[in-house]
Amino acid sequence: MGDLNKNVPRLRFPGYTDAWVKCKLGDVGKTFTGLSGKTKEDFGHGEGKFVTYINVFKNPISDLNELENVEIDDNQAQVNYGDVLFTTSSETPDEVGMSSVWLGKQDNIYLNSFCFGYRPQLVFDYIYLAFMLRSPSIRNHFMLLAQGISRYNISKNKAMEISVPIPELNEQTKIGEFFKHLDDLITVNERELNKLKELKKSYLKDMFV
Repeated sequence: MGDLNKNVPRLRFPGYTDAWVKCKLGDVGKTFTGLSGKTKEDFGHGEGKFVTYINVFKNPISDLNELENVEIDDNQAQVNYGDVLFTTSSETPDEVGMSSVWLGKQDNIYLNSFCFGYRPQLVFDYIYLAFMLRSPSIRNHFMLLAQGISRYNISKNKAMEISVPIPELNEQTKIGEFFKHLDDLITVNERELNKLKELKKSYLKDMFV
């Protein structure tokens, strides 16, 4: 696993005492590229699908339905279950290197050309991986790598130099479940909030005719 550094987090679940290992992404996985050599005419039809940039950008865990059509091409890298997808380009440095874990099992799924993929070769809990890669400390490392003036880009080779914390697998699962539960609560409460906003809007409209 390369150059291993061990550390103990300030906050953790009871019962876990082992130090966390830190290692470079490139030591525990390999990268692959998104779609290349395509023109506008290749998109919008075909039996293949590709994961969109906005899907990667906004979702720690990719939306399996937020895909677009493309022709099947055996020369392109396919996205597999457990792959991590990263944005390579954005208008601001704080939006570069946003990550999304793909948990779909469909065939003929590709990645858009403005992202690159990462395939872990170490056993991870993928939900843990999704939230860890979006934590402030890891995001800061990605932002520091952003290069550009009007548009910012990140080198996948440089990204692979970033070190990440790796607890033992049971603790990873515990952490992943915790943050997934929080995300689910946020989603439910956002729906309720939107309903209340619409109700208020309706009352205001009907009461002050």
